[in-house]
Amino acid sequence: MALQGTIETFALPDVLRLLATTSKTGRLHLSGDRGEGSVWLASGKLVGGETSASAATSSTDVMFELLRFIDGDFAFHQDEEHGESSDAEDVEDVLGSAESMLEEWTTLEAVVPSLAGWITLASELPGDEITVTAEVWSSVVLVSGGTRVSDLAAALELGDLAAMRCVRDLLEIGVVSLGEAPADAPVTAPAPEPEPFEPIAVDEPTDAAPLSVVPEVDAPADGDLGFEPFDMGDLVIEDVAPLPESSLLADLPADEPVVAPAPAASGAPPADATEIARQLANLSPKAAKAVAAAAKATTDEEREAALEALDDEDTSLNRDLLLKFLGSVNS
Repeated sequence: MALQGTIETFALPDVLRLLATTSKTGRLHLSGDRGEGSVWLASGKLVGGETSASAATSSTDVMFELLRFIDGDFAFHQDEEHGESSDAEDVEDVLGSAESMLEEWTTLEAVVPSLAGWITLASELPGDEITVTAEVWSSVVLVSGGTRVSDLAAALELGDLAAMRCVRDLLEIGVVSLGEAPADAPVTAPAPEPEPFEPIAVDEPTDAAPLSVVPEVDAPADGDLGFEPFDMGDLVIEDVAPLPESSLLADLPADEPVVAPAPAASGAPPADATEIARQLANLSPKAAKAVAAAAKATTDEEREAALEALDDEDTSLNRDLLLKFLGSVNS
């Protein structure tokens, strides 16, 4: 028959002693109010253990955590071996050390009733001065803003028993006070378990050309690069002549629009072409139509007749200069 039951009816130490005296090999599993835990035996000797209540690794620490279960169910799995090899320990020796720790825990609970207790700095010191070690001071710094006993244990990476000892020592020298956590005290959430890493499988292309970097190009053996090397000594930079300080635009009245001059026709001086462009830009629509007709004329007579249609307002137009310009365009 399988060995199983509850620790309320059959105490855990008694179960372990029975397995030890009968030289059993297998795993004793316990599930109860503090989570789960297991110890492995080989021929009645302890060879490993684990518990979900803490990160305890030694057989004594694991046994201490299991002895703190108030209620739970146990089951012994025959011939189930521990995956990791470790030194075999006598069950009675481990139980003796764990039960001593449990007695100390009971004593500490009279001073620090719960890991949920709230620690704050004392408002007054018990004397004019106190002396603390560097280790104690690091604990005082963590307590400065107020914290739970469990959070202090996590910050200092201590087990429950060691954390209780630490708080007891701080209380004895008078640097902290212990009470209930305030209603607005932050609740420390347990750190989430990291998700297992799964490598991403990448299918390599079968018919696609493989990726490549810039290919290496070997220089020709004869040193011929295919082009003549550039000699910096051949580079000549000529001076650019500065622009004249005055220009045609500078001669225009300030209140008249700037019109880019048309290219000078063959036979017409640049200055005359600029003046004609300035005058043409200010023509009325009727005058512009007359000039357009004059531009289509083929003889001087036809051009003069077309320009007769200019209004009086356009008398400022230099007709002689315009006739000379139009004659040079049609010539």
